[in-house]
Amino acid sequence: MPRQRALRIATGVLAVMALILVVMLTGITVARQDVGHVGVVRNGGPLDRRNIRQLLLPGQRLTWTGWFSQSPHQYPAKHVELLYTVTSDPKRGARPSVDVVTVPTRDGVQVGLEATIFFHFVGDRDLDLLRQFDSGFGTRRFETADGHRLKPWEGDDGFAAFMDSVFRPVLENDLRREIGRFRCEQLVASCVLLRHASRPNSVGADARESSSVNIALVEERLTRSLQQDLTRTLEAPYFTGIHFRLSSVRLPDGVQKVIDDVQARYGSVSGARADVARARYEDARNKLLATTYQRSPALARIHAIRAAPKGATIIINDGAGRSPGLNVGGG
Repeated sequence: MPRQRALRIATGVLAVMALILVVMLTGITVARQDVGHVGVVRNGGPLDRRNIRQLLLPGQRLTWTGWFSQSPHQYPAKHVELLYTVTSDPKRGARPSVDVVTVPTRDGVQVGLEATIFFHFVGDRDLDLLRQFDSGFGTRRFETADGHRLKPWEGDDGFAAFMDSVFRPVLENDLRREIGRFRCEQLVASCVLLRHASRPNSVGADARESSSVNIALVEERLTRSLQQDLTRTLEAPYFTGIHFRLSSVRLPDGVQKVIDDVQARYGSVSGARADVARARYEDARNKLLATTYQRSPALARIHAIRAAPKGATIIINDGAGRSPGLNVGGG
């Protein structure tokens, strides 16, 4: 074989081998899973179908994930406790997983809620259910607070966008239904002032105790209804261990100002009542002292001396026309 031809063949073989080596190196995929997430790996080769290839459990060491496989889709593990915050403050609502919620009571007062929902995602608790989620909701994009569209496995923002789009409507519907069972004063004790403003009394312990009992009842009902409604709406128990905790019920600024004004007026009425009662006691005391002084002139003189200011000169006369019997001066 001529030397020039042999060089061409050798060069071609080396080029093919280099190309194969490059393909092999770039197509090799490995992954390591952190302890807080479970990974769903899908095929990614040019001739492969995009089926789920394998699952990476939390804390799994460096693992071969095949040729040209996609990066693992990251979902929260079953042991990770997740939070969803409900607030009445619009400034806090701009953060991920923080929802601004105001709902009406049975008597039409629009109240804001401060609450936290604790829950767990299916994660590695049920791998078949996780595969179902990744093939369903995991293929959709959800809008984030800043206008981007992400899938649930694309970081915390992606999962928060999924929660706002899927979890929030169920939560708000349940909140509207449960809060709508109660009147305002059954949840906020001071609301009773709006109905009984003509009565000069303050909110009693019974009203405060009743509102605390009703808030606990709301928490219990929402914990139960959220679990049932989410499972029914999503057609699978993707969320478990749900606990709803209501920290406070806030009134609109206008309503709260009215209540503050009424409470201030009640305070003024109470102060006036105290002044009247004190005046009555002082009148009774003065009458009693007058009677006592009439019976004992000597006691009246002693009290007069004690009441004299410093530096005063006191002349005591027994009323018989004689000269004063005692001069007290100089304090």
